[in-house]
Amino acid sequence: MESVTLKNIQQLLKDAPESVLEKVLGYIEAILKDESNTFTLSEEQKVSLQKIKKRAYEQHTEIDTFLNEMKSKYDI
Repeated sequence: MESVTLKNIQQLLKDAPESVLEKVLGYIEAILKDESNTFTLSEEQKVSLQKIKKRAYEQHTEIDTFLNEMKSKYDI
């Protein structure tokens, strides 16, 4: 495959150190993998989101509290 974009990438990377090339390769592999993956929620996550959507506005929590709960629950 020869394109202007590919030539530009080759030009930018021609003198790059091996460590940079390894990172670029990792990025490319991750991007290609992400393109083929579709994210789906588990049934538990769907139920949890439905409960959140049904809450009255006054019942919603601060974002920091929510993020801490999700981090502890899903070990992020």
